[in-house]
Amino acid sequence: MVNSSAVGKKRADSTVPVDEKVESLNVELSLPGGMMISYDSKDPHGKIDNPQLAFLVEVYKLVSQLAYTVVLDGQNKVKAVEGTEKLLEKANALDEMAKQTIRSRLDAQRLKAQFEQSHANLPEVVARPGEPWERTETLELGGGQTLTFHKKYEYAGNEKRGNATLDKINVKTTEVSYTMDPNSPSSLKVTKSDLKVESGTGAILFDREGGHVVTANGKIHIKGSMTFTAAGQEVPGEIDLTIESDTELQPAAK
Repeated sequence: MVNSSAVGKKRADSTVPVDEKVESLNVELSLPGGMMISYDSKDPHGKIDNPQLAFLVEVYKLVSQLAYTVVLDGQNKVKAVEGTEKLLEKANALDEMAKQTIRSRLDAQRLKAQFEQSHANLPEVVARPGEPWERTETLELGGGQTLTFHKKYEYAGNEKRGNATLDKINVKTTEVSYTMDPNSPSSLKVTKSDLKVESGTGAILFDREGGHVVTANGKIHIKGSMTFTAAGQEVPGEIDLTIESDTELQPAAK
């Protein structure tokens, strides 16, 4: 998934809009029993072998259209989330499985929490080398599925980038857990999971003078076992999942 985030001009009421948008989405998923799911927002027909999971094509189509505005108040706190109404209307027109799976991704409170989490990893006090701080962060996967990570951050001093001197923060992911809402509409339920972080590193470069992140990257490799149930039958499965993220500040639009 490629996302964009653009800070707009301050409004008359001193609030600042931040436009969030999904630019593209590509899914290649292999499930127990040889089931395959393929989707590309550039060619959004999708391919899903199992008819029971065919509704996911409609879910992915809507996710790839996700666009909304986060409104910040004078203290840079989230005041409101605007622009999800039309997507909610589209979600309500889908069949029940697709609707229940996608609605949580469009919930204003969840979008607010997601935005706040992404900007809450910096420490509340002065950061010094050798004095790490820790955070618990969640990743919503849709359909009532959540990955929760425990991360350790540590200030690593300065790093030159062109003519700028930036502050570097190293990130290490140490633990992960998975949960699935028992009321999830998915026909494929996860009843047990035992996941471990094989490796999880990342780094943030922060412009202290400008007061913003210049780049942020991370790579987490997760392995473990899961037990699925479908049509009343248990199916054991193995998970080998790599999550990569890259964020880079772009020049301001002219």
